[in-house]
Amino acid sequence: MRHRDRASRTGPQVSPAIMLTCALAAVTATAGTSSTTSLPTFSSTVDVVNLNVSVTDAKDHYVTGLGEGDFRVFEDGVPQKLCVFTQEHLPISLAILIDSSLSMQPNLGAVKAAAMRLVRELGKGDAAEIVQFNHKFSVLQDFTNDQSLLEKAISSIRADGATGVYNALYFTLKDARFRGKPDELTRQAIVVLTDGEDTSSLVSDDQVLQLAKKSNVTIFTINLQQPRPNLVDTAAPDRAAYFLTALSRETGGRSYSPTSLSQIDGVYEKIADELRTQYALGYVSSNSQQDGKWRHIAIETTQANLMLRHKQGYYASALRALRSALDAAARAAGTSLPHRPDGTPAQ
Repeated sequence: MRHRDRASRTGPQVSPAIMLTCALAAVTATAGTSSTTSLPTFSSTVDVVNLNVSVTDAKDHYVTGLGEGDFRVFEDGVPQKLCVFTQEHLPISLAILIDSSLSMQPNLGAVKAAAMRLVRELGKGDAAEIVQFNHKFSVLQDFTNDQSLLEKAISSIRADGATGVYNALYFTLKDARFRGKPDELTRQAIVVLTDGEDTSSLVSDDQVLQLAKKSNVTIFTINLQQPRPNLVDTAAPDRAAYFLTALSRETGGRSYSPTSLSQIDGVYEKIADELRTQYALGYVSSNSQQDGKWRHIAIETTQANLMLRHKQGYYASALRALRSALDAAARAAGTSLPHRPDGTPAQ
């Protein structure tokens, strides 16, 4: 099968109707309050806030079949109008990060077997990459949907050296190919499995967390923290567990701490199920200020006894401009966005 990386793959494009809805929402959000009659201006940096939302019931089963009207989105307490909503299967870009430090040696066989089953869950149009990390960071297989290549990469993992989970996450999040196109709907996710205790990274946990909050990537963490004798200082494992939990919570993912190797299969299966059943929501913020400040996002549902998981917010300057896509949508709909007399887009 032909190898494809993120730069060459194309996923479902945002339809002209959806983009025009976002364009109109942006015009409404950015229109001036002057009483004089004039065309609304349209910024060249209009952004859509994209959200992947997981919904579970009281028994932790994923809930499907909800409609747009079942969700209410708030930014800093202010209600927002959705212009994107779907639960259709979207292509998944999945980075699978596996701790291959020497401390993982007893667990590595079971971990590799479970990871192989995870890549077999990938569907048509999905792609994954395999990364091993210890004191080094190694991409064993670049993004592909060829399961044989992914399984071969997983099989090649060997335990050695110290743990550098912060480095691995930092390098993965900084990879430019992990940023989808502005007019492309995809689910981007990282699954990282580690014994939790970083001993060799050059970057800090705070640096990784800040970078993750600026991304549009959902991060799932699996912590295989081992029981430790009372004589050993447990502060490091506690810090690791807190970091992994915070990382998942901030990005809308989930943190798992299986108590036995037999549970790893079930964890990977739940992650695959979650990625398949997420809702994709999008809105143009009613706050048009690109001031770089943190905007807190809250989502409610009209249905009772449901749990929602999603990223907790975004930095106002970290979104991607959608000007070209919005212009194309407007042309497809037989209308146009405001332009200056010289033909350039109004700012």
